[in-house]
Amino acid sequence: MFHTLLLYNAAFFTAAFFLYGETPSVTFKVGIVDAVDLSIKDKFDPFPIDVNTTLTPDLLIATGSNGRVESNVNGVYWRLGCETMGKWNSNTDFYLDSGSLLFCNSNDNHIKFSTRESNATFYGHGTIIIEATKNGGFKFIPLEGKGYIETQKGGSKKIVGGRMLLCLGNPSYFGDAYDIDIMLMLKSSRLINSFPSPLPTFKKIGLAIYIQELKLKGKYNALIGDATSETNLQIWSFGEKVE
Repeated sequence: MFHTLLLYNAAFFTAAFFLYGETPSVTFKVGIVDAVDLSIKDKFDPFPIDVNTTLTPDLLIATGSNGRVESNVNGVYWRLGCETMGKWNSNTDFYLDSGSLLFCNSNDNHIKFSTRESNATFYGHGTIIIEATKNGGFKFIPLEGKGYIETQKGGSKKIVGGRMLLCLGNPSYFGDAYDIDIMLMLKSSRLINSFPSPLPTFKKIGLAIYIQELKLKGKYNALIGDATSETNLQIWSFGEKVE
């Protein structure tokens, strides 16, 4: 659902956008990808976007059930998955209303991620997947990288490849951390394998998989589902446990 709050914040984000970072633009799209111009008040009129569309803070982007979109500007990759809605406040600042996105950059930077209820800033470089949760927060899933993530209430935490953090509440804090199967993510995530160009960090992700396998030694596999509240997280286990 499109949230009314976005309409009122559009003017503020537009002023800040051109002062901060590069301007993202669409470099690849497939399926249905629509936008709504938030600068036009009292009018909701979605329209399709295409390659080379400039992704200003006024544009709220929504992908369909088979839609995906990528922005790659000066080596800063952003990918939106299917049934995702959000907007770029700048090339280093993204608001995710629903769905999932991937961020990838080999150079150190500070990247702000925000959702309906939560926000955090990542300092460093790496390949990160963000998934919005029903409670208004998000899952922060580093596949590889180096740096730390910081919230207003939860302080900062060093990132570890394959270790998922929950970002919850406003002011935001961290929930529990969970080790996930990076190889499973690599095989199953369309954010990684359903785009024409491979990520520049693919070899680093492979190294993170190797390190994780050495540490976990195949003891378990788990899928982390949605977070429907700040105290409820869905977890599914599968396969046989190896002693």
